[in-house]
Amino acid sequence: MKLVTRIADVPLKGTGNVIAIGKWDGVHLGHQAILRALVAEARRVGGQSLAVGFHPLPMAVLRPESAPPMLQTLEERAEIMAELGVDVHLALPFNREFADLTPAAFVHDVLAAQLRAQQVMVGFNNTFGRGGKGTAETMRQLCAPLGIPVHIFHPVRVDGENVSSTEVRFAVAKGRMDLAARLLGRPFAVRGTVVHGDKRGRKLGYPTANIRVQPGRLLPALGVYAARVTLLGEPQPVEPPVAIFPRSGPQYGAMLNLGTRPTVGGTDLRCEAHLFDFSGDLYGQEVQVEFLAYIRPERSFPGLGALVEQLRSDERAVREWLTEHA
Repeated sequence: MKLVTRIADVPLKGTGNVIAIGKWDGVHLGHQAILRALVAEARRVGGQSLAVGFHPLPMAVLRPESAPPMLQTLEERAEIMAELGVDVHLALPFNREFADLTPAAFVHDVLAAQLRAQQVMVGFNNTFGRGGKGTAETMRQLCAPLGIPVHIFHPVRVDGENVSSTEVRFAVAKGRMDLAARLLGRPFAVRGTVVHGDKRGRKLGYPTANIRVQPGRLLPALGVYAARVTLLGEPQPVEPPVAIFPRSGPQYGAMLNLGTRPTVGGTDLRCEAHLFDFSGDLYGQEVQVEFLAYIRPERSFPGLGALVEQLRSDERAVREWLTEHA
């Protein structure tokens, strides 16, 4: 799949571009339904599946003080799209000038003139154009005179609720990793680089990878988790200015603590994973951490002896969970 950030870099292929438009924040089940339909339709008509999104997300530009933390990085978003078979993801740079486009200008100047849209797909709650005045129905009305069919998708529901990025954030913030996974269609994950810590875990018999997560990322509730850690390889460059995704590598079950380590007087937030059945040096390695299940909240212990006893109990609980859900 090709990830591009300029319209000029979108290649031409086949009968033209079948386009899906969205924020794609998290690429949850609702997004996936649209993207699967996009890929299927593009293949049916011999065209190119083009997922159009934005980076940064509009809220980060329009109301940065209210912008929620990111569910994914742009790279992670692209990888999920690649797995779904999308040909090209165009992540348009979102700025004040772009936000000021009227709905009509977006359709005529961007979709029709520059992207040569043959068909357009949007979710039922899609908004676009200055002030978010354009709706899915507006898109249909503006595209009709241009001969561009617009397909509007109904919401996907899980547990009786519409799947949305907001619902995913709520589940993650509460430590409801089971619900987050059902909404996303996969475990919630973050990425980061393993950096040097204070090495206390090694002295306690539980060496940990101290993972520096990209600022601005959504993180779950503080506590201990059953996790899966993937050691990521480098992205494979194909042709400028794009790279092919996804990236993958060896995976390990892990016991993970997300918190401030109050027992040893810690104050800064850390993401520390003890990988089961692993030995080696991970410093400088980029990893992906999947939060699989919330085990217990973080708390302070009266001393290191009590902490080690709890760590042993946590290990048993995590290993049992991983075995049961393997």
